[in-house]
Amino acid sequence: MNLKSVSECEDRRIQKFINFKLPNYFKKIGWAGFILSFIILFSTKLLDGDFSVMVEILKRLLLVFLLIVVMSKEKEEDEMIKSIRAQAFSFAFVGAVAYTLLQPFVNLTVSLIAKTEKAIFKDLGDFQILWFMMIVYLVVFMKLKKRA
Repeated sequence: MNLKSVSECEDRRIQKFINFKLPNYFKKIGWAGFILSFIILFSTKLLDGDFSVMVEILKRLLLVFLLIVVMSKEKEEDEMIKSIRAQAFSFAFVGAVAYTLLQPFVNLTVSLIAKTEKAIFKDLGDFQILWFMMIVYLVVFMKLKKRA
């Protein structure tokens, strides 16, 4: 195998990965699973008991169902939708990086102003960052799609 064929093979794999989308009906499955998981997660806050393992599983399920929604095709997947999708992903990525860098300082500043007993600098968790990124993506994507 020469270097050119290896490079072409890698390019095809990358393009296949970039262009991968789930069928449109997965969007309904994703939203239904998201809503069900969210309701169950919310109900654990209202009930007494130790649901820590269940809460962690439900939080991961929320992310999986949001990812299914994000990765699902639109009914009409054309070049405009691909462009909007790319813009929304870019905005969500930059927004998530800014949020991840600034939010711990905002939390610390508010703690100092409110004079809480424990004013600590705390990083954000993976769930919070991924949740923020996917919600921002979905909001921006829907807004750009409506405007187009």
